[in-house]
Amino acid sequence: MRYRGWFLLWVLASLGPPALAQAVPWLPGERLVYNVTWQGLGVGRLYLSADPIEGGWRFRLKLETTGLAQALGYGLESESQVGYDFFTDRFWQVLTEPLKGTTRLYFERQEHNGSRARVVYPDGKQSSWNSASEEVMDQVSLIYYLRVRPETRLIRAVDYPKLVEGRLEVLPVSNGLVGYRFAREDLLVEVWYRPDARRTPVRIIFGRDFGRLEATLIENNNR
Repeated sequence: MRYRGWFLLWVLASLGPPALAQAVPWLPGERLVYNVTWQGLGVGRLYLSADPIEGGWRFRLKLETTGLAQALGYGLESESQVGYDFFTDRFWQVLTEPLKGTTRLYFERQEHNGSRARVVYPDGKQSSWNSASEEVMDQVSLIYYLRVRPETRLIRAVDYPKLVEGRLEVLPVSNGLVGYRFAREDLLVEVWYRPDARRTPVRIIFGRDFGRLEATLIENNNR
């Protein structure tokens, strides 16, 4: 049996990165739907998807608001593209906040030359930052990265004013779920997974100066 295991690893290695990239706990085309609350009030549905692309994966997140949140014009949409190493190649996020307007964030990894980001603020002004690091995640790719590599502790993440870096906190098991929290300055990402082969994210929390968005899984089309 030991030799069979080594033979399997040899076969996968000989097939190269495309084969290794498929060794993930989710199925291609996975679609997850969440009920979302803000400060305890229902604000809509969150849609999360994972699709294979040439060279890696594309993850998408979209918040569809209802009720008061929709009337106020709140919105959040992101797209992340990662390579076979599951670090972010490209990322964009559009955040619309009531009484504030729309802020856009664009990030790109530069091959062998670090990474850079550009922020466009509601008033049209722009800022940018650069980092020597290429091993960077964003708020969406982090959710999937931890499904593949839950042992990770040092996190470098895309944020608006600059790259943020810190330790990932492992939370006590709650209701049978395994949780992780990354909190630095005004950025918070907390994810709770089922402790099974799929490691499906059941509960996701995003936090910024606008408060906490809490998303709870209600639909999984790839059970």
